[in-house]
Amino acid sequence: MDWVVENAEWLFSGIGVTFLGCIIFFFERIKAYFKPANESSTEYKALNNKKELNAEPVKNKTLDDFKNETRILFIDDDMRFKVSKILIRSGWVHTKLIKDCEALDEQDVINASILFIDVQGVGLAMGFNDEGLGLALAVKQKYPKKKVVIYSAETQGDRFHKALREADSFLAKNADPYEFQRLVEDFTIGGES
Repeated sequence: MDWVVENAEWLFSGIGVTFLGCIIFFFERIKAYFKPANESSTEYKALNNKKELNAEPVKNKTLDDFKNETRILFIDDDMRFKVSKILIRSGWVHTKLIKDCEALDEQDVINASILFIDVQGVGLAMGFNDEGLGLALAVKQKYPKKKVVIYSAETQGDRFHKALREADSFLAKNADPYEFQRLVEDFTIGGES
């Protein structure tokens, strides 16, 4: 303890903190390396080394990469809703608009990573009494990693519906198209960390 008091200035300088951090990191790595995971230590080490050798280098994705990879689905009974076309023209090439969803396991829902769901006029094919709110809640519960955005032209309604708490965001249907695009960018580029 006397050594800590005598060397406090050095220990808490930038160099000392970095040095101590490296030592702690080193010991944590050693501890993790030798910790068995339901197998013998030797098998665990071999498996761990194999993972490190096969790991692909981390690539910094560009906005164009996200635009080419991200699948966006709009579920809206108004097939004239222009936001999906605006997103396509902005480069989000895998954007699709469907009138309703007949099953949670249909290919459009499975493939989409971001779903925009209108509150009125959708979800009827699956018999949801709460229409789009019921559909949005079901999608989010079945696929919790998918981003679900609820939007509506109505200003009245159930403000306490569970779907509104479960959804990742919500917008007014008459919001500027840029607000829809900003959410897509937040969910892709902003979610990269």
